[in-house]
Amino acid sequence: MGAGNHGGFGATIGALRSGLLPLDLQFFASKAFEKGGHISEKSFSEHREFFLGKSVAKLEAELRKQGYEVKRAKSRDYKSKARKLVIKNSSKERNIATILISPGSKRHGNIAYVKVSTNDVGVLKVVSYESKYKSDGKETAKIFFARRKKK
Repeated sequence: MGAGNHGGFGATIGALRSGLLPLDLQFFASKAFEKGGHISEKSFSEHREFFLGKSVAKLEAELRKQGYEVKRAKSRDYKSKARKLVIKNSSKERNIATILISPGSKRHGNIAYVKVSTNDVGVLKVVSYESKYKSDGKETAKIFFARRKKK
């Protein structure tokens, strides 16, 4: 049986290419982002592990897929190993302003974390290990810890 008269995808692909069927790019996007590239506290909380373990380049590529114009910047602390992504076109739909990717620091117990600053939700941070994380009591971010898979 071939695809010809038996329900192949040829017509669907042709309709997509011609513009007859709208292609919803959100279908292909990470679930951490809502429509238009927006991130909410709920979507961040539910998909927090998405941000951990990714290189700066991978996060930058994902942000570009969401419509963000991204620029790499250095961390404010000259000793820091953290890398920063600054968004140039933050808006109501695309609400991320900066992302800080840190492999860890003495201040927080050498634990990797990613801090996402938004222009409406506030600062959201996902930390790799709750048991080893140290807080200096000056936290302004809402902290989420990575969930561990049960064995």
